[in-house]
Amino acid sequence: MRPLLRSVPTGARDVRALAAAASVAMILLVSSACDDEPTPLPAPLGSSSAAAPGQAGDPTLPEELEPKPAASAPEDAGAPDAPWEGPWLVVTRIAAAVYSEPVFDRQKKLGYVRSGGRVPVKDKPVSKQNCSGGWYQVVPSGFICGNLGTTDLSHPKVKFATKQPDLDEVLPYVYARNAKHGTPLYKSVPSREQMLEYEPYLPGAKPERSKKPASEPAPAPSSSTGATDTRAPTPAASTSASPSAGDAIGAALADAGVLADTADAGDAPETPWWQQDDADRRLTDLKLEDLAAGEDDVLAKRMVKGFYVAIDKTFRWNNRTWYKTTKGLVAPADRFWQVAGSKFHGVELDGTEWKLPVAWVYGGRKRTTTYELDEDGSKLKPAGSIERFEAIALTGKTQTIRKTKYWQTKAGKWIKDSHVRVTAPSDPPDDLQPQERWIDVNVTQQTLVLFEGTRPIYATLVSTGKKSTIKEKDHRTNVGEWRVREKHITTTMDGDGTAAGDLPYSIEDVPYVMYYHRSYAVHGAFWHRNFGVQMSHGCINLAPLDAKHVFFATEPRLPEGWHGVWASSEHPGSRVIVHE
Repeated sequence: MRPLLRSVPTGARDVRALAAAASVAMILLVSSACDDEPTPLPAPLGSSSAAAPGQAGDPTLPEELEPKPAASAPEDAGAPDAPWEGPWLVVTRIAAAVYSEPVFDRQKKLGYVRSGGRVPVKDKPVSKQNCSGGWYQVVPSGFICGNLGTTDLSHPKVKFATKQPDLDEVLPYVYARNAKHGTPLYKSVPSREQMLEYEPYLPGAKPERSKKPASEPAPAPSSSTGATDTRAPTPAASTSASPSAGDAIGAALADAGVLADTADAGDAPETPWWQQDDADRRLTDLKLEDLAAGEDDVLAKRMVKGFYVAIDKTFRWNNRTWYKTTKGLVAPADRFWQVAGSKFHGVELDGTEWKLPVAWVYGGRKRTTTYELDEDGSKLKPAGSIERFEAIALTGKTQTIRKTKYWQTKAGKWIKDSHVRVTAPSDPPDDLQPQERWIDVNVTQQTLVLFEGTRPIYATLVSTGKKSTIKEKDHRTNVGEWRVREKHITTTMDGDGTAAGDLPYSIEDVPYVMYYHRSYAVHGAFWHRNFGVQMSHGCINLAPLDAKHVFFATEPRLPEGWHGVWASSEHPGSRVIVHE
């Protein structure tokens, strides 16, 4: 059993302590990039200004995060600049589904609008069936329940809603990478006393107690068979003919797999995983569910170094800078550093200046040499260089000299085949419609070409799944033909390692996600810049600007204000053809 986290209530504590500890064993719903489906987003950060100042789990929020009265609504709270002259509905819950009919029916779901999203709607609700706020007809199509939003654009909840993704920037949100193990994600802004309790590394924090209170009996040890404790009773437990409440709780938690084997632990409390000296080495034993150990009214979970959050707001509180994440949690900014997405992007193909084939220098080299051939075509001499990720127009001609293959550039020079990735799409599908757009991915060359009918219109580099001869570590991208099933401007991807040695991972709001087969997707990646090289767990990684281009150029189209959309028989998704 993994002795990483297992510090749980012991002794005759109240029922709430047992329920909180047992809930750790029940946290199983996680999602993973290219392995499982994404989970729904958690509820947004709440507030209660009526609570006593500093009350555990619900301290007073900074003024910046408090909802404002209608009279002080921001000037930009009006409808976006658009031709629609009717009302707009702003979603004030975490998300609101859009249905093809005014009913809550998952089979009729067209897509969804996230907190803060605005959609044009008709003036009057069409029905109040199972929706007291009325079903509003969305323009141009669909229905949304008014209980999940408001048409009053000066409503305080509009100010409190999550900031919308910025589609004009390289990345839709500002992202930050966690720098240290154990960084807390709080459910609400902690008081100073709570900070010192949950972050013992802060100046002024009291060291943790090295011994448990003498009045608390040690928990019962777990056994491989789940049998009753066979140790001699402790003095505290010997006053009763039956096992103490603490022993019963400990045994139940051990059987549930929540409590580690403490037979040799003595009275010393176990050090949390993130404070252990060999935490890096033991990360392969850590699971996402373990990160929620210790969850209470204040703490949601802790983070592993290298996890990412998407930032909704940045604010100051208690002489410290904080991030409110797009998931509604609060994190100390001094434990993160912000990251920027690569500005690399592919090329639009106009059929004259740019047409297939196109190549890019890739990998660890910063640049590669170009060559000129002598008069008899048998010798090469250096004639300049080309930077990594610089698009190269090719003539399509190749030549092999001394067993090395070279490509001719449009400028008349030659470049080594081994230093570049070259577009090599497959033949178009037989039943292709004249203007149909489709995506071609070559996993051998690590390239993507977007087509309109038989005409290539965009080309770029990708990073597909890593291959391995070890079955459990083989994450190669499946080859085949599918259609885009659903699209999300952003969605969170996280999961446990699928093989020994794999680490857990969590990336909030991965940008421009297009699921096409189970949990495999084409999506943007800002956590690496090694495009042209296999990097993923099976998904098709694009640079953010490329992902945005492909996202908005393919089907199903995302209506204004929506955060996600599903394909349907009336609006099928674009084909995704993956081949070697």
